[in-house]
Amino acid sequence: MFPRVSRSKSGGKVYEYLRVVENYRNEKGKKSQRVIANLGRLEDLRNGKLDELVGKLRKFCMKHWVCGEEVEDDESLRWGPILVARRLWEEMGLDEIVRRLCARRKGNGDVAERAFVLVANRLTEPGSEHGLAWWLESHWVCDSKGRRFVPQWRSVEEVTEERRVKVEWGQLERWYRTLDALYAQKKEIERELYLKLRDLLSLKVDMVFYDVTSLSFAGTRDKGELKRHGYPRGGSPRNVQVLLGLVMVGGFPIAGHVFRGNVADKATVQEVISDIEQRFGIQEVTFVADQGMVSPQNLLSLVPHRYILGHKGRRDSEARRWLEGLTDRWRECSEGVRVQEVQSGQEGVRVLVVDSDERRDYEESLRNKSMQRAEECLKKVAQAVQKGRVKSREKIAVWAERALRKNKGYRYFSYRIPSDGEFDYFLDEKKMRAETLREGRYILTTNHAFLSPEEGLSHYKDLSDIEAGFRELKDVIQGRPIYHQRDDRICAHIFIAQLALLLLRRLRHRLREKRVPLSPSAAIAAVKSIGVAELDLKGHKEVLVSRPKPHAREVLTALGITNLQPPGSERHNKHATAP
Repeated sequence: MFPRVSRSKSGGKVYEYLRVVENYRNEKGKKSQRVIANLGRLEDLRNGKLDELVGKLRKFCMKHWVCGEEVEDDESLRWGPILVARRLWEEMGLDEIVRRLCARRKGNGDVAERAFVLVANRLTEPGSEHGLAWWLESHWVCDSKGRRFVPQWRSVEEVTEERRVKVEWGQLERWYRTLDALYAQKKEIERELYLKLRDLLSLKVDMVFYDVTSLSFAGTRDKGELKRHGYPRGGSPRNVQVLLGLVMVGGFPIAGHVFRGNVADKATVQEVISDIEQRFGIQEVTFVADQGMVSPQNLLSLVPHRYILGHKGRRDSEARRWLEGLTDRWRECSEGVRVQEVQSGQEGVRVLVVDSDERRDYEESLRNKSMQRAEECLKKVAQAVQKGRVKSREKIAVWAERALRKNKGYRYFSYRIPSDGEFDYFLDEKKMRAETLREGRYILTTNHAFLSPEEGLSHYKDLSDIEAGFRELKDVIQGRPIYHQRDDRICAHIFIAQLALLLLRRLRHRLREKRVPLSPSAAIAAVKSIGVAELDLKGHKEVLVSRPKPHAREVLTALGITNLQPPGSERHNKHATAP
């Protein structure tokens, strides 16, 4: 059926009539048309009678037709990041793993669904458990049945200077109990995820990467077993911290270890190796780390395994001897990068020296700047001596040493003080030879007997991936500072961030697999354009999803997401909220 305007002429005037017409086949099978309804003259219908008629017919339609003034938009919320997080969560099997390992507790609801909310918050807009309520205000976050998680606020009268938390304690307590339930099963969850990763990505587990970083806390007091003052990797040295060791395989985090903040990096290795062997059943791997991570005792624990270690060459007589043993027999690895194996002088240990043009240019530019600043300081000392401001040999030596330490000039310059009131500095050729011999080069040691120098370099370069993982982890953890007080809650907080990093790495893998030229963070930013509006159409609730923009469509396609509608968005459970 369709409308048709028919015209007829009478008394020199043209009249227009609106009719409803349908197509049909007559008795002879030929197509024909007939009038179903004659609605009247158009000029008579334009006074509102047609609108009134359509309004009366709407209730008989399958779709819900409304006028603009009848639409009420209760809320317009972000949905795209939650949609992506849910797909990644289910792909990794976390819904099933957490639900199976963390049994439903009385009064705590479904731990798996609440754990998803905590991880999705870390993945998209990290904040505290208190800040989670504000995040729920602006995002459409629901469980797998479509029941929304909504913040529960205290009344204005209950918020005072002494009790400034605006979220209902009952809701906060449920989030904290979820943290406790997850941490209680942390080791089993990590093991299950490792098995899932191994099967999902067909990982050949022969390379294990390990590194350590610190996470600081708001406050300066040692409290509990973990928070201690130590060497900070960012943040204030006045704040207490914990040490986080992260084990990665194939670019994915499989285990996180939290140590006291004053523990040395190398003191964590034996515990980690033992855990890899016992919990994950990895008996023969190549352990990749930096030399500073390994003590002589650690090397003994690594004897059953193979290792590739980045060697700290400065102030090391062995490193100098290895560098002086270089010849012109380099093996090209890539443009501007070459490697050479030299004699280690130790049984079972191989030494690989890597030479990089790009690294040399960078280190040379730094050296030139340092030398220029150091020489300016030495010139000021010479001028002060010349003008008689400094006379004694002892005082001249103090000034000279201070000038050399300030810009690491001791690496390049030396000085002479023949007598009181005399000072002379010069470029030390011996020091310069040592510096230029080291520039652009770094050293790897390994006990792997059959590894080619090119393969050793390639595997060590992959260690930079864990360093990138730490940067991503600190983004999702918002870990400087952490506000938790209890040791178990600290570990649970970090575990949530670890799971968010796992999903972030899975997103990176899917984007690369589909050749989408976006980083994971850019992909999450892109899907923020996808929103949800819940419309009240004269008593009927309708959930509408906005159309994704081009970059968002690329991300959805890479993840295989075709249905953008929130789960369970049918009318019968539209108003339900998650427990």
